[in-house]
Amino acid sequence: MDSTDSLNPNRALTDTRFSDLKPPLSRPVLDALTQAGFHHCTPVQATTIPLLCGYKDVAVDAATGSGKTLAFVVPLVEILRRSSSPPKPLQVMGIIISPTRELSSQIYSVAQPFIATLSNFKSVLLVGGVDVKADLKRIEEEGANLLIGTPGRLFDIMERLDILDFRNLEVTDPIS
Repeated sequence: MDSTDSLNPNRALTDTRFSDLKPPLSRPVLDALTQAGFHHCTPVQATTIPLLCGYKDVAVDAATGSGKTLAFVVPLVEILRRSSSPPKPLQVMGIIISPTRELSSQIYSVAQPFIATLSNFKSVLLVGGVDVKADLKRIEEEGANLLIGTPGRLFDIMERLDILDFRNLEVTDPIS
């Protein structure tokens, strides 16, 4: 084992600590990472988090378990934290789309400790297999600032619920 391995025994990780990233991550996000047991970045995270926090577009193709979820959740939370004021209850500030309800549920679970660092911010999991009327009622009563879900359910909610405000949502064109 060389000296690098003794500092970082998990070879899937880099020597880059989350606390060393530039631009620097906020203290609440660093605390959430530490509490979750994350100290060093994976290669995907070390490369993409600084770019995304700097508002750059990124496309990543990496294996399962490479840290992709944190690689986009952490910058999303950092960007949302920079907002000049807390969102209104029905003001959608972000949408995370994934192909399956299992992956959506996993992303939702991973994101919660980081979303919890934001004041007055509500994330909602929207997937098939759950009564859509229950989803609609929950959003109407509790609000929704970050939607995480499958394409079909997200489309269904957006079609049925015209009280959600998408005006502050930036949509990027991956082709341009």
